[in-house]
Amino acid sequence: MVSKTKLVVALISAFAAQAALAVTPEFHGYLRSGSGAASEGGREACFGITNGVFGGKVGNAGRLGNECETYGELSFDAGLGDNVGMKFNLHTMLAFVTKQEGDFEQFSPAWRQTWVEASNIGSGALEHASAWVGKRYYKRHDVHIVDFFWSEDQGPGAGIENIDVGGLKLSYALMRNNGESSKAMSNHDFRLEGIQTNPGGKIDLSLNLVQKNTVDGVSGKSGAAFGIAHNQDNPFDLGGFNDFAFQYAKDSATLSQGASFVDSNSSKRAWRVIEHLMFEPKNSNWNGAVFVGYDRDKQNNGGDNKTFSAVARPIYHFTDAYSLTMEVGTTRYTPDGGNTQSITKPTIEPQLAVGKGFWSRPVLRAYYTFANWNDAAKKAGNVASGHESAAAYATRTSGSSYGFQAEAWW
Repeated sequence: MVSKTKLVVALISAFAAQAALAVTPEFHGYLRSGSGAASEGGREACFGITNGVFGGKVGNAGRLGNECETYGELSFDAGLGDNVGMKFNLHTMLAFVTKQEGDFEQFSPAWRQTWVEASNIGSGALEHASAWVGKRYYKRHDVHIVDFFWSEDQGPGAGIENIDVGGLKLSYALMRNNGESSKAMSNHDFRLEGIQTNPGGKIDLSLNLVQKNTVDGVSGKSGAAFGIAHNQDNPFDLGGFNDFAFQYAKDSATLSQGASFVDSNSSKRAWRVIEHLMFEPKNSNWNGAVFVGYDRDKQNNGGDNKTFSAVARPIYHFTDAYSLTMEVGTTRYTPDGGNTQSITKPTIEPQLAVGKGFWSRPVLRAYYTFANWNDAAKKAGNVASGHESAAAYATRTSGSSYGFQAEAWW
């Protein structure tokens, strides 16, 4: 009888131990998808200058009513266990994109994130610090209305972040991208965050040292980048936030804190200024966002390219569910020795959302977009994309698109 009791107790203890180590998965994600038509026939078209040095939808003068694909990110995270106050977590993300052309569309998914984190790794300065290894999005900052990440060091790497240094947060990461054709770069990413400057305001600093690597006889060029960003909470009592950033990069370092392979004889200097305001006043039916950016990129061959862009998206809410969104933007790109290419795009969009906040999702939208570009942009080509009749705009300087879109994150 005693032996049976001991066996039962042992089994219960074993199951309890397994339960304590049980994985608790969490599911997060992002999705946008839609359908529409264009003024020259066929399905919706997207308009933009493709040669600009900014990323995201900056060259499109805004993303609203100007996204011609289905895109999604599916994230599965899990707590893997605790050890003396230290917590281990798994983070994964699978991304996919399709051309939004039919029912059954084949696609090749991409593992954008697969990394493991250990948080609360010590005491004192390490009490709230984390160590991590794997492939991840690292300390990214974006401007949502143009789908542009002005800070996006990402890929395989390892690091330690949020070390307490006199009330500031110090982080270091070693990011490594092998790239194509055996090209390889190592990026040493340093961050110092949380420098208090004024009530509700703080400054973050970044320094990136990019190390060249020689693989199979292919030599790269080292580089460096520096960034300073001021974040203001509730600017001018408008609610929301304001980000103002200055960034500088040389040679193989990029303005977004990443690294790109450059031939050993190449050199460049680039700098840009980013202004991003999101406003959401209390007891108001209005909210929205504004983006302004200027970028200058000088190449070793004497090339000097300039890009300016400004986009505004105000939203008026009739009720907690019904609202009207307007977005107007312009982008100007001046290549070295060439004529300035410009595009202007206004969009109007009634929408049905789960809430009144600027970030409330999901949202269902109906939109009408009109785009106008100059002769220089027309001659450069590729202004219109996204459907089988895009070539019809090759001899035009304007076009429109209309349709519907759903956007959600969870």
